[in-house]
Amino acid sequence: MKNSKSHIFKGTIYAILAGVLWAFSGVFGQIFFEQYGGNALWITTFRLTIAGLILLTISLIQKPSEFLSIWKDKKNYASLFGYAIFGVLMVQLTFYACIQVAGVATATVLQFTSPIFLLGYLAIFRRQKPNLKSLILVIFAMVGIFFLTTHGNISAMTLSPLALLFGMLSAIAVVSYSLIPKRLLHTYDVMNVTGWGMLIAGFVMNCVHPVWQFDFKLTPASLLLALGVAVIGTAVAFMFNMSAIKYVSPIVAEVCAAMEPILAAVFSIFLFDMPFDAVIGISMLVTLVSVILLSLEEGKS
Repeated sequence: MKNSKSHIFKGTIYAILAGVLWAFSGVFGQIFFEQYGGNALWITTFRLTIAGLILLTISLIQKPSEFLSIWKDKKNYASLFGYAIFGVLMVQLTFYACIQVAGVATATVLQFTSPIFLLGYLAIFRRQKPNLKSLILVIFAMVGIFFLTTHGNISAMTLSPLALLFGMLSAIAVVSYSLIPKRLLHTYDVMNVTGWGMLIAGFVMNCVHPVWQFDFKLTPASLLLALGVAVIGTAVAFMFNMSAIKYVSPIVAEVCAAMEPILAAVFSIFLFDMPFDAVIGISMLVTLVSVILLSLEEGKS
């Protein structure tokens, strides 16, 4: 696909929107865990199953003749199941697991090391030498995220071996779901590919923790929060993210998703009384400027 400026702009907007919706999902999830005793395994099963069904229903209504097209070519199976298991499912489970053992600050910082893994993969296996300017901007964005989530206090990160393992697996999973479905996204409808990936992942999770086993305080409000996580933070967010990967490189898509911790911090300031100071403000600015400049750099290449 032609790497035109319009495509770069469109892909960047999609990636930023994905980050925005993931931030909303994080707020819903935090309230769900803190006020209703939510379980990470249940919410993962629920969000993947519901999101998969929603996206596939829309796909069936919009393009019924193409609904099962992805299953007609057996060459697609490896990519589709790899995307579902090692991408969608793995990124959900490992991120929540890291939060449980180390806290959200550590989990966020470790997950956003994913651009480094992606650059390493491209350099080693695809012989793509990283652009120096892009590499510097990626590092600046990661530094901004580090200060945003830890306030510059390294002790805020609980780096136990288990936390490090889950965090690194989460970062690798982000790379997996960025790279594995690339060919499928250029051949089949984004909503269809994402929907099947989520439904497969949801089926696997139902074998681990069935969605009908409610082990939290079940109320209309808790179910509404869970639906917010599933619809806004999963179905729509992943659809935007997968759409972004069609138009921009995975590096740009991942760094633009840094809007998630930025907006999560903004929401925390207003909803959870997190103090706002110069460190938070500068961290947001550094990350935002890095994202914008990285997108512009992509447009030149």
